[in-house]
Amino acid sequence: MPPKKDPPPEDPPAEEGEGEEEPEPTPRTVEEILAAFYQAQPDDADLASASFAEELEIDNPTTDLRNGAKLDFLVNTATFARDAGFGLAQASYLHAVALSLLEIAADEKMSFDNAEKKFQHALVQRVTSLPKEGGFFTVDAIRVVSQHFAVGFFMHFKLFAYMFRNEQNLLQHETVKYLETPFAFKKLVDAYTQQAWEAKKVRDAEAAEAEKVRLEEEANAAAEEAEKIKKEELEQERIRREEQEARRRPKTLDEAVEHAVREKLKLERAALEAEYAAREEQLLTKIAALEEHMK
Repeated sequence: MPPKKDPPPEDPPAEEGEGEEEPEPTPRTVEEILAAFYQAQPDDADLASASFAEELEIDNPTTDLRNGAKLDFLVNTATFARDAGFGLAQASYLHAVALSLLEIAADEKMSFDNAEKKFQHALVQRVTSLPKEGGFFTVDAIRVVSQHFAVGFFMHFKLFAYMFRNEQNLLQHETVKYLETPFAFKKLVDAYTQQAWEAKKVRDAEAAEAEKVRLEEEANAAAEEAEKIKKEELEQERIRREEQEARRRPKTLDEAVEHAVREKLKLERAALEAEYAAREEQLLTKIAALEEHMK
């Protein structure tokens, strides 16, 4: 008889909650997103738009021009639906229509006429004669919706098509901003008492007066020094002129006679040169007249 085998060891009981995965969060519906947007917009429109973009997974709407235009179009559609008095179901359907129009704008094969037909078909299938819940519109409401999208989209269809069908250059600029922080104030224990403060003001006034006197004395000393230098320069110039005059003055009779003869010759030479110049001018005039007469 074969020996009995020992039973396999039992696994320890799993602790409660161990190994269980956390349930994924349920995505919010468009109606819930619109309701949150309507509730937040009156307080802070920019924050509401940013939350709206995050919920719709529109990345970088402030730097990506295409996503920014998409967010603006959807926000305008949502605010239009609210201001027109439509319910959340109707606003949700208009949101879907706006997304469809943006997809049409991005389709290179889609013409303006076909885009208009698709839009009309999307509205016609939601027309009702009487007010009805669930995203339906009366004829008058359809007229208001058509006017809104005609002005907000179809009037600028070529602009939307160009923006969503062509790649755009992205320009980014980095800016460094510096923040200046104020100096920290001293603690109150280090502050002056009233008596010490008055004494400090007296000392500061005396120091300022002493500094003023010092600056005035320095200015006066500088002015006196400049005047002294100017007088010395004038005296040196006078001495230099006297020395030059002494060198030019003849010292003997022979030098005086030679100087007088030299000056006389200089004057006569100048007179002769002036006379010869005048005669030359007269001759040139006569020669010019004779040449003119001989022509």
